Amino acid sequence: MSETIEVFVNDRKIVLYRGMNVKHALIACDQSLYAAALAGQVRVEDENGFPVGLEGGLCDGARLFTVDAGG
Repeated sequence: MSETIEVFVNDRKIVLYRGMNVKHALIACDQSLYAAALAGQVRVEDENGFPVGLEGGLCDGARLFTVDAGG
């Protein structure tokens, strides 16, 4: 089993170590995305439109999207 997984944040491929979570994916993609999520400016959703917490786990091939939180 590989030590890394590939996930996608807003369709951008990110390679992370297995066991990292949503916040690590946001930071690896763009630190400002993580800051915006912490501030409540954006929320993170999975490919089906369900909300995902920053501490949420990831699996290989996971697709995450950041959307305006409307506030």
